Amino acid sequence: MSQPLDWTSVSDDPNNREAKAAVRAWLKAAQRIHVDCELMDYVENMARGRRVLDIGMAAHAMRYVDQPQWRHARIARAASHCLGIDILESLTAELGKRGFNVRCVDATSDADLGERFDMVFAGDVVEHVDNVVRLLQFAARHLAHGGRLYVATPNPFSRKFFRQLKRDGVMVVNLDHIAWITPTQAMELARRAGIALAAYHLIKPISGVSLAIKRAIGWRLEPAEFSFPDYLYEFVRPD
Repeated sequence: MSQPLDWTSVSDDPNNREAKAAVRAWLKAAQRIHVDCELMDYVENMARGRRVLDIGMAAHAMRYVDQPQWRHARIARAASHCLGIDILESLTAELGKRGFNVRCVDATSDADLGERFDMVFAGDVVEHVDNVVRLLQFAARHLAHGGRLYVATPNPFSRKFFRQLKRDGVMVVNLDHIAWITPTQAMELARRAGIALAAYHLIKPISGVSLAIKRAIGWRLEPAEFSFPDYLYEFVRPD
């Protein structure tokens, strides 16, 4: 895994050519492409046998909770211990009644849950919150030594959104979103939060002719990110 990069070690000018070149080179080295599984398959595998904190697990409404592929249920089954938190009080109360280990907590607050975790997962949360830095600080506060923070968020550069824009002429996504978090922004948000971006993952099953072409010529015809609808950022806390 590439060593985290702080662009300010190159220059104090965010438009400095050398600093941008260093970031570009680092991001290419930090990109991890997975073509054999879905994003949640990867997350579930990373959670297996670990102590996990799942931030924003309620997924907006109970109708999502009742779906077979509800993310929190998958993570909770895989983990050795799992705590889910969300700001939605009515949903966390209902999930508690259903037997899930959940708490109603604001993940952008200074709260300390009194537990430390091998893995913290925030799935499709960062694009909703007013203060991403505070969310990252909250998550980092709850990491055990050597733990990892995984943050999933939509990729605005993907073919999925390009097609929507071409079709509709204007981009309308989840109306509760307030930001896109691109790799350079993830790096900077982490720097401001006192943690570091260690890698970013592009995950989607690709098979058949498409996979054969990718194996033969790689991603020379188009950037890899164009094919993947989500980013999964992997953050670490400096020792």
